[in-house]
Amino acid sequence: MTAEDRHLLRTLSLPSRYEPLVAKIGLEVLNILLPPATSTVEVLEEAAEAVASLGEGLFLPIYADSGTGKTTLAENLTTFLPRSFTKTLTFIGDVSAANLEAALSPFVRDEVASNDARIIPVNVDHREGRPATAEEVSEIKRFLRQGIGQRVLLVWPETVQSKAAAMSEAYREIAGVVPLDLPVKVDGPPVDAWSGLAAQTLQLANQVDSLEALVDLAEYDTASFRSLGDFLKQIALDFNKRRLALERETVKPVDMTILFVSETSGHGILSSLTSSRRFGMLDPSALLQACGDSVIGKWWAGHRGLLVQTIVALDAHVFSISPPLALSTFRRYGPPDVQEALSSLGLASRTPAEVTTYLTRSDFGRHLAHEQRSVGETRGNPAEEARQIFEAFADYVGFQGAKDKQLNVAFGKALEASFAFGGGDQPTIRAEKSVDFLPALLPDVSIATEEGIRCFEFTYRKGDFLQSKNRSTVAQYCLTKLKNYARGVGWLSATD
Repeated sequence: MTAEDRHLLRTLSLPSRYEPLVAKIGLEVLNILLPPATSTVEVLEEAAEAVASLGEGLFLPIYADSGTGKTTLAENLTTFLPRSFTKTLTFIGDVSAANLEAALSPFVRDEVASNDARIIPVNVDHREGRPATAEEVSEIKRFLRQGIGQRVLLVWPETVQSKAAAMSEAYREIAGVVPLDLPVKVDGPPVDAWSGLAAQTLQLANQVDSLEALVDLAEYDTASFRSLGDFLKQIALDFNKRRLALERETVKPVDMTILFVSETSGHGILSSLTSSRRFGMLDPSALLQACGDSVIGKWWAGHRGLLVQTIVALDAHVFSISPPLALSTFRRYGPPDVQEALSSLGLASRTPAEVTTYLTRSDFGRHLAHEQRSVGETRGNPAEEARQIFEAFADYVGFQGAKDKQLNVAFGKALEASFAFGGGDQPTIRAEKSVDFLPALLPDVSIATEEGIRCFEFTYRKGDFLQSKNRSTVAQYCLTKLKNYARGVGWLSATD
């Protein structure tokens, strides 16, 4: 088994502009689009009506401060006014009637239905700061009055009002009367929506809940920012500083995974305590809701920002280890008395390769390989037979009297063999030993590479443990481990 280093902290980002946000999250950007001000929507409705009624396209210079949302608006007119506009064509190139028609023809063929009579927006976004020349304005007029250009709203965003006004005047001089008062000033989403938009952007860009707690959006005075873009950019700068500070607080990145070993087949109650976006990642809100009345729950409720920081900085996950993987590991790598007990229960010996197969096919193994999905590897009769053997093993051998530490060592040996089968550099795998540069941190098993330290905390439970009745117990165990790690890394003092 090989694992590429992709620690969560190194992947977090907050794009503050539309283009890089789209590049990162794709169509999910539609989930965070807020409509522009009513005045802007009304102008766009009038523009669509003018194109439809006059039978010729319209040149629409728009202007606003940088970061107001001009590009977002022009690229998503069909989202804000779906009855009036199709998808937007983003035009890049020399502005001429021939080039505009050459770009638009395949777009209409591939992106617009043959019976779709809506207006086609064309966004000339690459020329901001370089207004159309007199010759280009003439070419634009020609394009909008012939052929396919007659159903186009050609949007030209500008930051400087005077440049937009000059283009508008040049267009009026050669086109005559125009149906709108050009240029059009664009007003973005209302200020009171900015914080919510920033929180959603953080979540969608990183697929992690509650990231806004790392920068505390409530501390920002939205009235002090010129535009939404400036607001997001400042948050992005602060967010990156916070992320880098967390990275620098340890010699190497450290992550932590909790593993419940029991009869439970599948994720069980863990599904209600983990993220819907990143499989197995602990959800701070769900943990607190599950055990809010407990001592540890009340403590973390008073330190919510630290809880989010700890989960994010440790890329904290939780998974279930089902009987087939647990028993094959114990049978091959456990202490002699455990191997003998399992043999007497009818469990045949396992080869290292077989144990590795169980591991790589498990949710735990997928996590080791940085795969964000469940595999449901524990269904069918073999899993039921393993469950029965696990039940008998828990009853007659159990996990008390330091037995759990011996089983931790067994898992460490299974990981060593699995990495050996994967080829490449062999990491340092240790059981029941502290992290070199964090002596207060004593994980059950750790994997050390040049890139970082991965820590694993195993807990062994009788019965089908991951049921709803144990939700609070499971949540409290996870929160306790998170607190121990926060203390071990140095985010908490020994007395906290």
